[in-house]
Order: sequence, then C-alpha cells, then structure tokens
Amino acid sequence: MPSIVETSVIRFGRHEAKYILLIEKDAVWTRFNEDKFWKRNNCIIVQGGGQPPRGVRRLVQRLHRELKLPVYVLVDNDPWGFYIYSVVKQGSINLAFESMRMAVPDARFIGLSSFDKVTYKLPSNVAIKMDDGDVARAKQMLGYPWFADKRWQREIQEMVRSGVKFELEALSRRGISFITEEYLPKKLRDKDWLE
Repeated sequence: MPSIVETSVIRFGRHEAKYILLIEKDAVWTRFNEDKFWKRNNCIIVQGGGQPPRGVRRLVQRLHRELKLPVYVLVDNDPWGFYIYSVVKQGSINLAFESMRMAVPDARFIGLSSFDKVTYKLPSNVAIKMDDGDVARAKQMLGYPWFADKRWQREIQEMVRSGVKFELEALSRRGISFITEEYLPKKLRDKDWLE
C-alpha cells in the first residue's frame, strides 16, 4: 500500500464492491484472500498490518467517502484490537489535525467479541490470559468517550471480568475457513457489530 493515496495518485473506477473489510493481521487477510472472500462477497479486503499506517487509513477513508461503502473492522478481541478500531473510527490522538482526512466515524467493529467465546464455543485452550497491562488498558478505555455506549461498556467489562483475550486465529479451531465461511457471513447477516 503506498503511503500517498490521494486522487492525484489513485483514482477509483467502476466497482461492484458492497463494503470494505479492514483486517488487522496479514495471516488472517491471507486466509480471506485464499478463500476468495472478496469475490464471493463483492467486497474490498484491506490488511492493516496491526495499527494501520496513514496510507491505509486514508485509502479506506477515501473509499468510504467517495464510493459510499460501509467499513467493517476485523480485529483481535483484546484492548489493542479495540484501540485499532478506535483509531480507524476516531483518528489518532497524535495526528488529531489529520483526523478528518483519515478517520471513518461510521466504521463498524465486527471483530472478535468478548461474548464470541460462548457463541462460537471457543475452547478454553485458545484463550490468552490478560496481563496487568491489558487490564489497565481495558479499564482506561472504559473512560474514552467513543466507548461510552452501553454496548461497548458491556463488551469491555466482559473482557476485564473474564480476564482473557482471543486472537482471530482462535476461530481456526472450528476449521481453517470457519472465519470466512461461517463466522463473518453470520455476523454481517445478523448485523452483529458495534459502532
């Protein structure tokens, strides 16, 4: 992904995309690509490489604004995944002056939920114990205005209460393509996301 993605460098043409899926990790993006999720679902899949760099965030923002495509953010179930989502939605605190050019306030969190461990019967051996830093970060996030909604409060409180976090790769315990063939299609169909 180039760092400069302005109209003088990248122009959008005709498309059939219905939405944009921003995926936190390369390994998970690779699964979506190999399973041709983008083709079956008429969407654009973008890999964020963890915290997406400015070029990725700007391109996603342009695709959203110019092509009127909804943005879904697929990240791990941990405080850092939630933070990645918040940067896509609100912008970076360090780059507040650039937020209007990079943030997507309408972005939807469709990442692994704290409640998915029960819903999708994830075995306990794929859970990762939260360390003190994770717990402190999650508690700090409870005070962020963009996580003030009661559904977000419930989500973060459940993570703290359970004391565990899950990476997206935990879903592969249900099958290598479970995430592309069952998990995400169901989440989209049921509108099971947070804003």
